[in-house]
Amino acid sequence: MPQLDPNRFSQIVDAARERRGDGTADTTIVSGHLSQMRLFMLRQGIEFYPRTDTYGFRRTFVEKVIEENEIDQRLEGIVDDFITQGVGLWFFRPVDENYRIMWFSKENYRAYYDANEQLEELDLIYSFRARSQLGAIAMPGPGGATQKYVRLRVKRDEIIETITPEKPQFDTPLPADAMSMSRDSRTTRNSLGFIPAIEAFNWMRPTGMDATGDFAGSEGHILYHDSLVRNIRENIRFYGNPTLVSSRPKHDLVEAGDGGGMQRPTISSRAGFSSADRPSTRFSLTGSPSFDGGVRVPRLIANLEATDRVQYITPNAVSGDQNLYARQYREEIRTALGGVDEIGISSGATAYEVKSLFGRAATTAFRKCRGLLTYGLCKLLALMIYNEEQIFRDSFATTLKIKEPVAPIKEEIGDEKAYQAALDKHEADHGVYRQKVQAAIDKAIEAQEFPPGVMGLIPDGDRRIEWRWRGPVFEESTDDILNNSIVVRNLQELGVNSIEALRYLFPSKTDEERSAMLNGYPFRLAQATQSSIATFLNLIRTMRETPHPQAPNLPLLADARLDLTPFLYRTFDFLKRELTYAGQFGDAAGSGEPAKLDPIQRARVDAGLAVDASGSDGPDFVPDAAQLPAAGGSGSGGGSMAGGVRQPVRPFERDAPIPGPGTLLARDPVGTRLPGALPFGGAELPTGIRFGDADLAAPSNAGVFAELSERVAKRPERTQRTSRRAGRRVPQRGK
Repeated sequence: MPQLDPNRFSQIVDAARERRGDGTADTTIVSGHLSQMRLFMLRQGIEFYPRTDTYGFRRTFVEKVIEENEIDQRLEGIVDDFITQGVGLWFFRPVDENYRIMWFSKENYRAYYDANEQLEELDLIYSFRARSQLGAIAMPGPGGATQKYVRLRVKRDEIIETITPEKPQFDTPLPADAMSMSRDSRTTRNSLGFIPAIEAFNWMRPTGMDATGDFAGSEGHILYHDSLVRNIRENIRFYGNPTLVSSRPKHDLVEAGDGGGMQRPTISSRAGFSSADRPSTRFSLTGSPSFDGGVRVPRLIANLEATDRVQYITPNAVSGDQNLYARQYREEIRTALGGVDEIGISSGATAYEVKSLFGRAATTAFRKCRGLLTYGLCKLLALMIYNEEQIFRDSFATTLKIKEPVAPIKEEIGDEKAYQAALDKHEADHGVYRQKVQAAIDKAIEAQEFPPGVMGLIPDGDRRIEWRWRGPVFEESTDDILNNSIVVRNLQELGVNSIEALRYLFPSKTDEERSAMLNGYPFRLAQATQSSIATFLNLIRTMRETPHPQAPNLPLLADARLDLTPFLYRTFDFLKRELTYAGQFGDAAGSGEPAKLDPIQRARVDAGLAVDASGSDGPDFVPDAAQLPAAGGSGSGGGSMAGGVRQPVRPFERDAPIPGPGTLLARDPVGTRLPGALPFGGAELPTGIRFGDADLAAPSNAGVFAELSERVAKRPERTQRTSRRAGRRVPQRGK
């Protein structure tokens, strides 16, 4: 086995993951395994649905989020990243009326947890492109666009956003980046109160949150197979044409050429005979080119002696043993990866055996779907539903004018005892506030009337999201469906309830959907049950008329050990259940809540202070006033008393748009000098010295800054777009 080359292995895996057809890899093991896992993981599509949906709003919300983010189209590339790298991150961001879902590969994020394995901090780096607005003085990339990089540092209380022309590094501290690039950075408040991200793991180690890709343990085998296939192809290319073998000297048989259709004179051409329409009388072509530098063999070899030997031989480029070994080695590697080699199945003699072999690939794909979807995207959608429920509670309380108690701030009170007393009072008042809001919500749900202006989703118990395939890989035949229906009928005859029996006929449907399917009248089942009831009644009548053997003066029915009443009750209960199936409500206790800011921490963040009163978790830098909205704006309390200096409150991240990964923007978003936006735009240039901008300070560009500044000064002001989440109430200081 050849020596392991990590760079060569990374090139093979990256080429398959990025679907580059540049001929990097000769082996198809990586691309074949990815293709098979995509087939069995995605099948005919994936559908997401809520586990509990009493009012039908959650399903509509989930379908809208999935459709607007085009998750179905992006899942193929996400599956490739997830399988090759072994880990990835789901992240969402509130944008206007919807949520933007993003997927980050292993090299584009760093996740930091606390001692309780709760996500405490997130560092993201991704790129986007923007059309240059500077003309000749810009250095656009491919397609006339300039490459930019976004770095997001996400915490529960704030989000620091930085846009740079150079790719940042995770090892570089963000506060230093923010100070050196302060005009490209902005700090916003996290309106969610928690980190909206879920990390997905492929193959986890026993120690916990550490995972690897599928190909991590097969590097040497894949590289060996790659070299083996490369040698086979070289043999086919080199030995594919016949080889000339002769006892005569080489110069008597072959002549050198340039590969461009060399011609040699004939006897008639040397004698002066020629014809315009018969060029062959002047020149004759030599033999077809070979692979050794244009050496050709004449079609006619004359003056052969009796002892001369000239003939062509065709060597066997790939022997049967070599071909069999390469195929078997490929099958072994695919089996070790948990898949099946489709073009080399050697253990499948019948159709059933072949289908059973592919069951191994289906099982492997299902386990990976649990890591990517069940513990990844579904948890992310549950976080969105949780946030929508919080929006519903806040907007409902605001509409009914139920005031939330204002949380005390230590810097404003000063005295430690008074602050502790205020904390105790706030905790009691906040408990009463929650009870009052919940009672009002329950009353509105019972009356089915909600006040106008309420937004979000109604709290509806369990928030967990499930997924299922829209269709199988192997379509079932009519015989398969008939056999399953026979199994359902036999189970019902044994007394199994219809919902449990229908699992064999409709395995992808939920119990609630099976209950909805049973809204008709099961006449055969009801007829059989009624016949059983009639049989029991006739038996009771007969026992009433038959004397007891041990007591002839009493009927047989008087014996307590022969009581048939429980059998009648069970029959009636079975008939009632079969005619009145209904869905089940799931308690929200099983969903869990993310680690979020409590009311005290939220009040400090709204006031522009550090989450902790000690200031250890405070912001790393304070942006200038041009980056922030005016005091008293939407969701602000008019400022804060950080360090004894009145400062404006940072905007929410939902009101500060940021480019998405891989997008191509019509203009450079770096700065429009508007509230909630980055400091300078595509037509505006910074006045300070920046890396890479030395040519702008040249004498030939004199006056460019002044002209652009005057143009920006004449730009009309635009009002900030109001989001529906702007109605989410924030306690006002001093009220």
